[in-house]
Amino acid sequence: MPLLKLFEKNFIPLKCAIVTVGLCMPLTGVNAQTSVETTEDLSAALAQARNYCQAIADEAKDARIAWQMRALFDVERQMNEKISELDAKIAELRSWVKRRDEILQRAEGHVVDIYANMRPDAAALQLTSLDDQTAVSILLQMKARKASAVLAELSSERAAYLTDIMAELTARKAAKEKSGVLQ
Repeated sequence: MPLLKLFEKNFIPLKCAIVTVGLCMPLTGVNAQTSVETTEDLSAALAQARNYCQAIADEAKDARIAWQMRALFDVERQMNEKISELDAKIAELRSWVKRRDEILQRAEGHVVDIYANMRPDAAALQLTSLDDQTAVSILLQMKARKASAVLAELSSERAAYLTDIMAELTARKAAKEKSGVLQ
């Protein structure tokens, strides 16, 4: 960036440095000759430069703090915008999850009704092709009389296995209710 542009933007620390360097530049041209007058002029110029830098130091500090505050406020505003966007996304996701759960509950009850209305031998045949958790879930939601008829139609090994899982789940539920932690 050209120096002229920096001066236009009131870049005060750079001005101070340029003034100081500008005053010191004649020193490079000075050969071995030093006179009292030149030294006094140089000392006076350096003192003026120091005074100038000290005089504008507070303004430079204030300008830097103001710039930093603007930058912080911009970042805070951007952060708040992102937070509000994320909150909106979270609300949307929660509504989708709620809707999904409602659909699953309806379908779950509907599936159980389908199995409950089937003949026990047909329901048993269908349950053998399902995974264990789904089969147990359906059997637990059926009325006891209908579930026992379906279990009677299953092979003895499969019926015993599913009954063990149901008994374990029932025992856990009873333990949770007894301890007062109902999910």
